[in-house]
Amino acid sequence: MRAPVVRFGVHPLSKYSLACPQFSEPRELLSFSYDSNRRACMDNRELKYYYPPQLNPPPSLFCGFEKQIKRDHSRNEHIDGLLSALSHIRRQNGDSSVLLRDTQTDFIMYRGMLTRIFVTPYSLRDAWSMNATKMGSTIYIEDNITAENVAGRLSSSEDHQKMMYGGYRFETLCVIDTPPEKLSPEELELKLQTRADEVVNTNLEYCSVFRTRLGGHSVISGAEVDCIDGAKPSSFPSRHYRELKTVKLLDSERAQSSFERFKLLKFWAQSFIAGIPTVTVGFRDDNGILRGIQDFKTQDIPRMVKNKPRMWKANVCMNFADKVLHFIKSHVVEEGPEMQYRIEYDPECQEIRILPLGQCEPFLTAEYLSVLAT
Repeated sequence: MRAPVVRFGVHPLSKYSLACPQFSEPRELLSFSYDSNRRACMDNRELKYYYPPQLNPPPSLFCGFEKQIKRDHSRNEHIDGLLSALSHIRRQNGDSSVLLRDTQTDFIMYRGMLTRIFVTPYSLRDAWSMNATKMGSTIYIEDNITAENVAGRLSSSEDHQKMMYGGYRFETLCVIDTPPEKLSPEELELKLQTRADEVVNTNLEYCSVFRTRLGGHSVISGAEVDCIDGAKPSSFPSRHYRELKTVKLLDSERAQSSFERFKLLKFWAQSFIAGIPTVTVGFRDDNGILRGIQDFKTQDIPRMVKNKPRMWKANVCMNFADKVLHFIKSHVVEEGPEMQYRIEYDPECQEIRILPLGQCEPFLTAEYLSVLAT
């Protein structure tokens, strides 16, 4: 007989207004890249280096929209890249490796899943759905991408697609492929001229795989990283990564409040989880013209919204996530790659549910399962 559905109510938020749970500074285990053909490569070839965009004249974030090379969103990548990175660690380092021991953890998921959980107390209208499976003592979580999700992405309006493209274009205008301090003035100028005409290819990506701990839960996660400040140090967690974001100009008190209430919440959660110290925001007008940029220090963002009406609190997000991970750990208990669970947030009931799905096609790769068995 299939186990019953279990529920976790979000409210009242006051029960999460406690001191922040323990959070360990993320420590990078490995980094990898997706090349122009969306092939995962266990190296830093797509690591980019921050150099501020030129604003005189102000560039268009919609320029080159028709020429872009788009990633195929009809293909579900599951958590294949993250599993390939962990398989690489195990193959490269053997049974006695410290890194091998580091791959033993309570949860493995991409940062996006953890971010969703973090922001749920204050994003009550946004439904989400994830799949989970357990092997040994580790629970693996992936996004539940449905046919409706894919159809929505492929049929989105041109205006929405331009907004999405503008974010990628901003990233292109903020980075170069060599640490700036290693370039002569002439070489740097050439790099800046080249990036202005660069075709955006959304297949390209650089990912950091890191280990952290929230409360009593160890987590290995992977996060797309936009760029780094200067050359990458030989050892982390000495973090120098930077997050790049774009938003519409804040031309009213309402826009400013919405930015602080929703955008800054997500920016903080994403960067905090991955240990990224700086978020650089590009502000564009309705025509996609970049009008300004501003840096936000991740650690300062919660203080920026403190005591403002209808705003969020970092400790509530962290305590909520800690409780949800405990809830998942308590109910995702049957082991085996075919045994799966659905974890979903229902905004109408404002509750998280765990539904046992029974036997399903595994989302853990054959390569990873083979490495686990050795």
